Amino acid sequence: MKKVLIITLLTLLSMTKINAQTMLGGGIMLGSDATAIEGKADFVMSENISISPSFDYFLIDDSSYSVIMIGADGHYNFGDPATLNYYPLVGLNYFSVSYSGDGYSFSYGSGIGLTIGGGATYALSEKLKLYGELKYLRSSMGLSAGVMFSL
Repeated sequence: MKKVLIITLLTLLSMTKINAQTMLGGGIMLGSDATAIEGKADFVMSENISISPSFDYFLIDDSSYSVIMIGADGHYNFGDPATLNYYPLVGLNYFSVSYSGDGYSFSYGSGIGLTIGGGATYALSEKLKLYGELKYLRSSMGLSAGVMFSL
């Protein structure tokens, strides 16, 4: 299942135009169950549509467990990308939980889920934007916020 998700993400990324606006950044996601450090990209596909892959590493109190989530969301953009842009989003995510302790290391569980929500970006300058998103994913809510840089 990991291979299918990785191939899908690579296919989406390879479809971007050379002259498309690309942004990279990161932030933090506050979930109802845990907090995560987030890495994120945004690829503008057309005037109103963009694809946004992300990687989240969850900060768990028990250091024996490791939780990651890889996802890709599609955005339908409204507003002005040069100032305030807002969008509904829908996407897929893959999560994996691993355990490493007591001389053992194994995968505890994994799965694929649907993401639905909305977000906004606010341009601080031509190359720097703040982003915020509220998402429903894996039966819980998540609030992401961070900074994106234009390449």
